[in-house]
Parts: sequence; C-alpha cells; structure tokens
Amino acid sequence: MKTLTSPLTSVDLLWDTLGFLPVPGGSAPIGLEEKSLERFLKANSPDWHSYYSREAPFHQVTIAPFHLMRYAVTNGHYALFMAQDGYTNPDLWTPDGWAWLLRTKRTQPLHWNTPQFAGEDRPVVGVSWYEATAFARWASLQTGHNLRLPSEVEWEWAARGENTRSFYPWGGAWDAAKLNSGYSDETHPTIGTTTPVGMFSPAGDAPLGHGEMLGQVFEWMNSAFRPYPYDAHDGREDRYAPEMRVRRGGSWLDGKFAHRVTTRYYFPQHYSDKTDGFRLAAGGDALPLPPRPPYDLVVYGRTTFCPDLLHTIRWLHAWNVPYRQLQLDRDEEVALRLDAWLGARTIPTLVVAAWGDVLPITPPTGVDFSHLRNTDRGAMLHEPDESTLRAFLVRHGFLT
Repeated sequence: MKTLTSPLTSVDLLWDTLGFLPVPGGSAPIGLEEKSLERFLKANSPDWHSYYSREAPFHQVTIAPFHLMRYAVTNGHYALFMAQDGYTNPDLWTPDGWAWLLRTKRTQPLHWNTPQFAGEDRPVVGVSWYEATAFARWASLQTGHNLRLPSEVEWEWAARGENTRSFYPWGGAWDAAKLNSGYSDETHPTIGTTTPVGMFSPAGDAPLGHGEMLGQVFEWMNSAFRPYPYDAHDGREDRYAPEMRVRRGGSWLDGKFAHRVTTRYYFPQHYSDKTDGFRLAAGGDALPLPPRPPYDLVVYGRTTFCPDLLHTIRWLHAWNVPYRQLQLDRDEEVALRLDAWLGARTIPTLVVAAWGDVLPITPPTGVDFSHLRNTDRGAMLHEPDESTLRAFLVRHGFLT
C-alpha cells in the first residue's frame, strides 16, 4: 500500500504532498476506435448509442509536456484549503463560482462530515467544479506553480499513453482487483466507499505511474463537454464559459461500464455528489489562473449562435479575463432586465458589477440607447469591437 509521503501539517509541504509526476508531450491517441465503437453499439440497446458515440471519432491530439498528480486530492489537502480561508476569499473563485457560493452559503464539500468518507488520506468527495477550481487557484498561490484542472485529453494521455489496445490504465483486460469500483462478483466484492489513496498501486497504475485513474472518484476536468474531435482552441477550455464540464475515471460506486479510459461524463459546474473528486495538473500550455479583478464582468448572452458574442468571448479568453455569462434564452429574468434597460435584448451586453452581483455599478438611467453597437456607456458596453472592448476592460481594471 502506498501512502502520502509527508504529513499534511503545513502549506509549506503542499507541493511535495500533492505528488506530481511528469507527463511528456506528444501526439496523443484520443477517443474510441471505430471497431470498438461498432462492437459496443452492437452489444447494447439504442439507449446506449449516445453514451458510446460521444467518445468518437478516434483522433490524434498534440499535447505539451505537463505534470499530473499521482493520486486525487485528499481530505488532508482539502482541509488545508478550508483552513486558509478557502470558502471566504473571493480571489480564489471564478465569478460564477463566487456567486454560487454566496447564493448557496456553502462552507465545505458535500459529505464532508460523512463518516463513510472520512480520513486524511482518502480522496475528497462532494466537490463541485467551482470548488475544485478554487482549490487549484489557492494551491497555485501557495506553491508558486501554475496548478489547474487538467484538460480531458491530458488526463486520457496520462491514463493510457500510446496503449490503444486496452481500455484500462494497466493494459490488458478488465481486472476488478486493480481498481476501487462498484463492480462485484464472487471473488471481488465491492468495498462500498473510498479507500486511502495508493491501495491499488502499483498493479493498477497507468504507464507513467499515475494511480487510480479509474475508480475511487470521478475527476473534474477543466474541459467543457463538446463533441470530438477535440480542439483546444474552440472555447472548450475557457474556464468561464457556463457550459457543463467533463468528468473522467469512474468511481467507487459505478460498475464496469463506466471504467474505461475513454469514457466521458459531463455535469453542470455546481453539481456535486459522493463520487466527485479531482486531481490537479501543473504547467503545460494552459494559461495560469488570473487574480480576481476589482469587479465582476457580466456578459449577457445566449446559447444560440451569435457571431458578436462568439468574438467577444474569444477575446476575453485570449486575454485571460474572468467573466460571468448570463443566458437570456434560459433565464426570463435576465431577458426582462435587458428589456427594461435597453428596450431590446442587445447581445452581447457587458456590465461591470460588484462581486457576485449582476447590476451595473453605474445604473444606466438617463442614457441615450438609440445607438448601441460598439458603444461604451460607463459601466455598460454593447456589441463591442476588439479595440473598444480592450479599452473598456483597461478602464475598469480587468486588463493593464
């Protein structure tokens, strides 16, 4: 059995106890090969087709070198985050995450006090994507490294390397003794909870030594769920997009069907349950998590295609500017608010607001809205071009 190398008594030991292993760059094989997909589709009812098809097509993705934790973040790691004002410091949270925290009054992970999951060396469970991202920001500040959630292709590359003939990190066939899952048979009864990290090493390790890539806890990815082929530049790695996020790896509760290195699940960013955890990546070519700006930048948008909105979001992502996006086609209150302000649902409208708020710091009263496009009106900006947006962000402290 492998255990943590150092006791978790101080943030000074954080980098060592997180336990990163290097992952080389390369051309990574990603997804389910066509012959495997055809076999799964034939063997299952049509209800399963969308489940397996989301893993196709099989393709190659170029990945920069990075580091990945050997095991998932533990209760011990997470307790340090909580003790260091993790739930009271807005600088650690995305704008949407902080608004969620204020709304829910969350002060700890779901199931934090559940005896079933207690133990310093067990993976933390019940964390939302918001909480996992806040932990990554905190850990970056503590260690001085660019720590973050991995992309789903980084995770898959570490989980299987170039071994495309197996669905499992250890290579070869399914082996219930090499992971903590909800699968059981006469010789492998299910454990029914998490275990201390390292119990399934080295037998269940991935090619580069990463342990428990399958089983234990589903792991949050930075990646938003979008169809394959994977494209890192299509917006799916934008930390502030209000899209569902990918989870990988299966859990202590799930059966054999969930435990493959190509399996993709996705849930809203606020979601958490007793199977959710995470591990961090370090370095690579991902942008570092930025410091919290003095205000929130609120983008009024929609989920349907809008080229002006698409351009605006791409600029914000390229400049690493945190923002909140409110969808008027999903929230009637948002739509009515724009009607009241502007007499029209102008997309995108950008608003500078207090942290956790959505109202402009300078109300748009007595302002002529007859000409809106590319117009900066104090704390509001409508359908901007690139230069107008940059000037607006500099003036309000989002860019220097």
